[in-house]
Amino acid sequence: MGNALGCKPSSQDRAQHEADKKKGRKELAGAKTAPAAASSAEADKLPDDVQITFVLGGPGSGKGTQCEKIVAKYGHTHLSAGDLLREEVKSGSELGQQCEQIMKEGKLVPMEVIIGLLRSAMIKSGSKQFLIDGFPRALDQADMFERMVKPAELVLAFDCPEEVMEQRLLKRGETSGRSDDNAETIRKRFATFVEQSMPVISHYEQLGKCHKISAVPPPDEVFKHVQAAIEGRAVHATSDDAVQLEVPLVSGELHPDASIIFVLGGPGSGKGTQCDRIKAKYGHTHLSAGDLLREEVKSGSAVGKQCEQIMKEGKLVPMEVSCLGC
Repeated sequence: MGNALGCKPSSQDRAQHEADKKKGRKELAGAKTAPAAASSAEADKLPDDVQITFVLGGPGSGKGTQCEKIVAKYGHTHLSAGDLLREEVKSGSELGQQCEQIMKEGKLVPMEVIIGLLRSAMIKSGSKQFLIDGFPRALDQADMFERMVKPAELVLAFDCPEEVMEQRLLKRGETSGRSDDNAETIRKRFATFVEQSMPVISHYEQLGKCHKISAVPPPDEVFKHVQAAIEGRAVHATSDDAVQLEVPLVSGELHPDASIIFVLGGPGSGKGTQCDRIKAKYGHTHLSAGDLLREEVKSGSAVGKQCEQIMKEGKLVPMEVSCLGC
């Protein structure tokens, strides 16, 4: 269902996807039930004091669990773009039938329709506080949502390492019956999230609306930070209150002729395989910041113990530590 919400399988397919979106808009233009074509009278039913919270995070980061806790404590109305689209298709409505046909052809359901479904659900609910789960997935979706509905007041971004999310989803796949809960698909979904959704998170961070929360601790611990963000008690780290660690420096200096190559790529892109080949052919020393951090924690050193405690508290290990460790 990822493609149905505007996720591109790869950068090389962008031109084709744009063509599909344009065609999809034309095919849906005449749909009488399209929420995007709602009358101005219906749109006016959305109160001016509506408050919207976007809930973002990679697959398996625990968005659903935290949304359930938020609904239970604060009474927000929880809306999922994916769920709304699936419900529309299942309803057999004219719009649902057209969306189903578009998805069967591997095309993209226009984001105007997705946003229209969200807006229509908001109006029908009569609520004033909303959690929009897993949307927007890209900057253009964020922009169009603001134009068609209104800007979000708060963005909760759940930060979780890829390996943790993969473990959670594989575990869920043992009982969920979901076809996309397998290792290969999970890695593709995570790569899509990094490519498209991380810029959205960065955008809202610049606006001062985004609260990044570690999703690694147990759900109840994560929810404490969620409550702080919702109630305006969250404190953004600054140079004055950032975690400080003293990392012992290794004596000596780097060789003046040392050359460094950064190897970048999404999960499952084959970085490790290519690094092995480079190392075998050219004799480069291969370093991984993540591996070094895990080794430091495993060693039981003073720095390792401090790093482990920081991660248990859901905080981020200062990047200076990773750099010095290399």
